[in-house]
Amino acid sequence: MLCRLHLGLRSVVFDLPEAVVHASQILAQEGMGERIVHRAGNALTDDLGNEEYDLIFIGNLLHHFNEQVNRDLVKRSARALRPGGYLVIEELQRVQSPKEVGELGALSNLYFAVTSEAGTWSMQEIADWQREANLIPRKQIQLFTAPGAGIQAALKPTSNGKTSVVERHRQAVPRAQRK
Repeated sequence: MLCRLHLGLRSVVFDLPEAVVHASQILAQEGMGERIVHRAGNALTDDLGNEEYDLIFIGNLLHHFNEQVNRDLVKRSARALRPGGYLVIEELQRVQSPKEVGELGALSNLYFAVTSEAGTWSMQEIADWQREANLIPRKQIQLFTAPGAGIQAALKPTSNGKTSVVERHRQAVPRAQRK
């Protein structure tokens, strides 16, 4: 969807080989093969590169892994970002207090604790991992369309004070036009 809205945007979708086989068929039908590339691999073990991306989006993945695995993934993602780039993590979240708990968050935490290595994580924990990777966490965003889910973005600082491609886009497109 973003590549359709922004003609200069290119995307690399990193996923397990089994998922890439199915996704490549959809990509061919959509006619986006020149701008969207699927890369088969394992985010837990594969090298993500060094300063290759302006934006890395990790969606609904961290709840499957333990804390050390997630810390490592965030560090490797930070290394793969260009200075001025963003690491954006969308995740079901563990709440900090019983007053904050919603049905989706509570049930998700129980489900993932039983079926995987971990469970849900708080946005504060994710922001702490981003800080440890020398990123600057931004204010978390709660998703109203998915109660119990949120987004924690973080910026990789630049050493020369120049703005990134992402920041230049934010400055060029009026807020009302951003979707």
